[in-house]
Amino acid sequence: MGQSGKKVYEQALDPGSDCDTTAWKLVFSDEFEGTELDRAKWITYFPYSVDGSDQCEGCRKMGTSNTIFRDEEVNVSDGTLKLGVSAKENQWYSLTKEHQGGMIHTTGDAKFTYGRFEIRCRIPSEKGLWPAFWGFGGETEIDVFEICGEKPKWMKGALHQWGDTKYSSNGKHKDEDLSKAYHTYAVEWEKDEIRWYLDGEQVHARSRFVDHKGKPLLGCDRQAGTRGMAPYFPREEDALNIIINLTVSEPKGFCKGPKKPEPWPEDAVLEVDWVRVYQRLP
Repeated sequence: MGQSGKKVYEQALDPGSDCDTTAWKLVFSDEFEGTELDRAKWITYFPYSVDGSDQCEGCRKMGTSNTIFRDEEVNVSDGTLKLGVSAKENQWYSLTKEHQGGMIHTTGDAKFTYGRFEIRCRIPSEKGLWPAFWGFGGETEIDVFEICGEKPKWMKGALHQWGDTKYSSNGKHKDEDLSKAYHTYAVEWEKDEIRWYLDGEQVHARSRFVDHKGKPLLGCDRQAGTRGMAPYFPREEDALNIIINLTVSEPKGFCKGPKKPEPWPEDAVLEVDWVRVYQRLP
């Protein structure tokens, strides 16, 4: 902090940038046809163990969720992926949670630096449910969307840097009740800018370079100069795995989870039509 009390942003030479108009090309997708999850593309846990298996305490839980991820909550049928939840107390290593939920996480070579990450899905609207579509790798997290079931009109997106010092930037967009129909959510991660989209309409953006007040500058068509650097912007060396999940929040977690477990209705499901990744390739 400077003497004025305002945040001082690290300065760097900005070479300027023209807008990249190269066409997006599909590099990864899953249409969720058939009756089983494609295990060549996905695992159903976080591979944080030494050997990449699910054998670690943090491999089947997430943040402030009151949930352990279980394979039985991951199903493919009728052309969609269905991630469910159940009010079942269960244990994983030393953890005891009151619910179980479903998640999928790309595996193998499905890691991406820069690109358009897109999903078409229908979210559930029950109080405390926490559906999300995001990317994680290295020290970088990009949340395409996180939505709380009790506030289904609010789409939240975020950037997080998980280095020695944590930096975050959050944004939200209010729309219609997003649980009433399928919608397409997307993020475009470019070298100097990240843009969030809902059904093809841009709803939020963050840039690598900021002015002296921390306001994001244009992601392209900039003149060269010395600029402030946004500390939350993704690192170029971090390639991201794609993650889709449905959890139940703790009562005072990210969402307002139930204080007492009750059976979930049949439609308490995150239903995914498809997921696609595009990159600008020559």
